[in-house]
This record gives sequence, C-alpha cells and structure tokens, in this order.
Amino acid sequence: VSYAGSSVLRCRAAERGQLDFLHNLELKNDMNLDFWQEAKNLHSPVDVMVPSQHRAALEAMLLQNKIDCTTMVADVEGLVQAEQKRNARVHSTSGASYFDSYHDYEDVHAYFDSLAADFPSLAATSSIGNTYYGKSQKIITMSTDPSAGKPTMWFDGGLHAREWISVATMTYVADFLLRGYGTNSDATYLLDTFDVIVCPILNVDGYDYTWTTDRMWRKTLSPNSNSPCNGTDPNRNWDDHWGVAGSSPMACSDSYQGPSAASEIEVQNVQNYLYQNKDTLVGYVNFHSYSQDWMSPWGWTDELPPDYEQQNGLSAAAVAAIKATHGKTYEYGPIATTIYPASGSSADYTYDVCGVKYSYGVELRDTGEFGFLLPPEEIVPSGEEIWAAIVAMGKYIEANP
Repeated sequence: VSYAGSSVLRCRAAERGQLDFLHNLELKNDMNLDFWQEAKNLHSPVDVMVPSQHRAALEAMLLQNKIDCTTMVADVEGLVQAEQKRNARVHSTSGASYFDSYHDYEDVHAYFDSLAADFPSLAATSSIGNTYYGKSQKIITMSTDPSAGKPTMWFDGGLHAREWISVATMTYVADFLLRGYGTNSDATYLLDTFDVIVCPILNVDGYDYTWTTDRMWRKTLSPNSNSPCNGTDPNRNWDDHWGVAGSSPMACSDSYQGPSAASEIEVQNVQNYLYQNKDTLVGYVNFHSYSQDWMSPWGWTDELPPDYEQQNGLSAAAVAAIKATHGKTYEYGPIATTIYPASGSSADYTYDVCGVKYSYGVELRDTGEFGFLLPPEEIVPSGEEIWAAIVAMGKYIEANP
C-alpha cells in the first residue's frame, strides 16, 4: 500500500460542537481518513491522515466548522520510505546493534528464543496460542525459580499492528532484564522479587502485515462476514464492558469492536492465559504508541475505580522515572479521561476480571512529530525510560501490595 500524497493534519477543537464533528467524521469515515490520534478533549490534538484526493474537501469542512488545523506530516510516504531505507541500511551493516533498527516478527521471535538459550537458568519461551493465520503468540517467562510462585508482572506490545516502537521497547526490556541480572542492581532486584513475562507481539498477523503490505494497518486480519473490510481492533475486543463506549460496530472502522466480545482468537488466547494465572499476577501493562501517556482503568467509563488512589500513585511514580531518564513528559490518569473512552480494552479486563489492581495501558513516544513512524534512533532511549518506569512499578507494588 502506497501513501503517496497522504498527509497528516493536526486539529484542535475549541468547543464541544467541533469535538462532536471530529468524532462523527471518524465514525462515518467516508473519506478514507485515518485518525492517528482520536478526538479526545477540548484543545487536545487530533491527528488525522488524509489521502490527497480528499484533502481539499476535508479542509473545506474543517473551515466551515471553524476548526483550527496545521499540517503535521506533509509526506507520509516519504517517512515510510525513509524508515525502510534506514532499516535496510542497518540490517546490512556488520556490527550493528539489534536495537539500531526495527525487526519483523520472525526476527523478534528468533531473538527471544536466543535470549532464552543464552540464559537458560532464567528464561524460557513458550506460546500462549496461535493467531487466525496460525502464527505463534510467543512469550518469554523470566524467573529465578519458576516453582516459587512469585508475584508476576506481565508486559506486552504489538496489540495494534503499526505501533512498532512497542515491540522494540518490549524486546529491550526483556534483553536488559536478563543481561543485567546479577550485575545491574535494578535488574537483580526485579527478578529476585518478581517473575516477569513479556509478550513482544500480541497481534502477530497484523504486525506481519505492516511489514509485507500496509505499514499503517492497526487491526487483526480476520475476515468480517458481509463486509469487504478485514480485521477487528484487538483493544476494543476484550470481554469486559464490550461495546459500551469508544468502539465502533462498523467493520470498516479502525476501532471496530468485532462481532462479539473476544471474537478474535488472539484476544481469546491472551485472556485465557492471564485468567489462568491471575492468582500470581500483580502487574499488567499493555504498551502502545503514540502520545506519551501512562493510563489506569477505567477505559469504559469516566467513573473512578475503587483502587484509583493506588493505581494513580503508581502512574505518578512511573512517569517520574521516565522524566528522570531522558526528560520526556508522560501524562497520567484513567484511560477514559486521559485520552478517550475505550471499552473492551486489555487493562479493564485484567483489572475487572482478573483482579490485577495495577493494570495499565501506556502510549509510548512521541507526541506526533513522527507518530507511528518513530525513527529507530529512539528505540534505545524509549527502552531506557520504560525500563526505569518498570523498576519504579515493581518497587511501588512491593510497597503497596
């Protein structure tokens, strides 16, 4: 898929009617628009990718509604091509670090297998199930003593296919934890205190499709009956308050909730695994990009959950650790009020159904300059700041069980 001529506009709604207009534009989606950042609050950025043939019509509608917009990414295809060239150049450079570039799912899975082989006393890879197209949903379980039943933290990425930095960041975290154990005090503390599970790519079919066919694909790839559009938004498909808010019943929408709760095999597999292991699970984070947010439940309603104070306390500790690493500012708070209502999300499921008090959805770098096409030079800094946040998370959970 070529994005030649496509650009990204950044708009801000100054009043409620403008916000509603942007919401409706997204729901109707009759101009093949792609909302990179959805309409959330007044004055917050709404990023929308528009094909060249619809730009004039869109701008006329925005002008009519007096909505202020600027061009954020003038040439989407140029960014996609630059990313491909950078990746190809690094892959052909001898001595390049694994974290100098992004990697396809086969590379990522092979890297996790090599980590387990390099640290057999600390790590093992396994599969929680297969995707619609039969690809393995691989995890790595890291533990100093698997028989001890230690409290467990789970981290995952790649639920939305195009959010490559989430996959790379998860790889960095697993790598640093294993290589640092016994020499780095934080890594040693974390693995002495907790078992840690990382799933680098939950939506393997979709992630693979962003490498082979369409860099901007977000959803799963399962076909939808009576629709030419494939795929369901896997972070609107979890079996908790499914279809209540912030999801779409229309199959062609990027936020399509699916025909029923947990209709997607990828979601079923991870739900089953987490539910079966809920008694030891004390922390859950689902990583996305972009917009730099650390968010707690609820997604389905803006009412505060009973554990809000402690959940928000951990969020504050995590974003302080991020800020102290490279100076990046992350917003924090409940999903519904920090970004937008989103029902059927992973963090609501793990908190509500599995009883994991410290459940989060996190949006990684950046705040829009590159969006989903974050340069690979930012992989290591992103990994470093999220590593610091995870250490802060572990210490907070230990102090506030």
